[in-house]
Amino acid sequence: MTVDCAPTNPSLCAANADPVMKILLSTYSCFPCQTSEPGNAWRTINEALREHEVWAIIADAHQYRELTEPVLARNPLPNFHPIFFKLPPTLQWMSRHKGTSAIYYHLWQENLRGLVRDLHAKVKFDLVHHVTYGRYWSPSGLRELNLPFIWGPVGAAETPPREFVSELSFKYRLIEAARDGARHFCEQTSALRETARAATIAIGVTRESCAALTRLGARRVEQLPQIALTDADLAQFAALPDPPPGPLRAICIGRHVHWKGFYLAIRAFAQFASKNTDAELWIVNDGPFRSELEKTAAQTGVGARVKFFGTLPKYADVLEKLGQSHVLLHPALHEAFGNVCAEAMAAGRPVACLDIGGPAAQITPETGFAAPTTNPKEAVTALAGFLEKIEADRALLATMSAAARAQAQKHFAMRAINEQMRQFYAAAVAEHGEKADISKS
Repeated sequence: MTVDCAPTNPSLCAANADPVMKILLSTYSCFPCQTSEPGNAWRTINEALREHEVWAIIADAHQYRELTEPVLARNPLPNFHPIFFKLPPTLQWMSRHKGTSAIYYHLWQENLRGLVRDLHAKVKFDLVHHVTYGRYWSPSGLRELNLPFIWGPVGAAETPPREFVSELSFKYRLIEAARDGARHFCEQTSALRETARAATIAIGVTRESCAALTRLGARRVEQLPQIALTDADLAQFAALPDPPPGPLRAICIGRHVHWKGFYLAIRAFAQFASKNTDAELWIVNDGPFRSELEKTAAQTGVGARVKFFGTLPKYADVLEKLGQSHVLLHPALHEAFGNVCAEAMAAGRPVACLDIGGPAAQITPETGFAAPTTNPKEAVTALAGFLEKIEADRALLATMSAAARAQAQKHFAMRAINEQMRQFYAAAVAEHGEKADISKS
């Protein structure tokens, strides 16, 4: 295995020579970007650096190192110690292939245990925090240090009802079966249960993930979003106009994979559009499931009003499409969080989803609609009914739009989530200290 500790600018470290705590983060997926898990990890690092000295172990794979080091060279971060860690060359090929990347990640975490023991012997950490990957069914290499340990936020405990899976083609039923099998297998492993029991505070993204953490033996379980919007993000979305007048435009934004549920969105739109001849559904981005989505659109009879825009050249183009729409359709079968839902609400767009996972955890009846997961037919009909409701009552749409913006400002702002994480850090240290005192008495 290879370990490389990139040096921190010593003059900047001296500017904050007495940090509150020494914190070790496990951030397998991490680099300076705006979205998804790598961006979440990078923001966690920067927030922790406001008050603490931080060591972050990052995978020396998937270009994480190549993307991170140039940024640090231009803008050194005081008291930040990035550690790039990879497995032996004979195993590194596994990280580059979708079918074996999960195995590589598991081996990476297991091999992390020796590294973190050696680091702790030298540094004497005050707290450890597992950040990425943020999935509940993977054990953490931080579990053996007997320190205050934050695990999460983690998700991926959502399981679509059998009726939704059974209507998929064999290929995608097989993918879902493999996902379920992998999670079930990992839940039985001692490594995962040790991680849950070692966590001073385990944080789940959704109600399903919180239940899974409790089932695994975590002593204290909290719920917290997996993403946060910066003040700049919120300002950018707030600058978008309110939903415009004219025929209703629903929009789907995201990678075209089966579990995003865009095929359900198309069917719901088609049911609604049969009585609303000027309505349109816009679908932004691309992916391996696109041909299936196009086939579904063609079969509905309203395919001409389902617009596939593909991957747009600039993020500003995506924002422009969002600003011209009225509601986000995101009926994902299993979505740990769903950044696009929080972003749509910040832009004043109500979110229509299934009553499962991250999207359902984000919305309220005032800011969106969660369709029942009894069966696909009833879910599609319910989603179509919601579209009909807001089309018929634009005052209601305006009210929901304002409530959605307020929801994002209150619950998904980075400042709010960071404050909650600071409280978790303090609570974890206090709880661990109490446990240590009891063991000595």
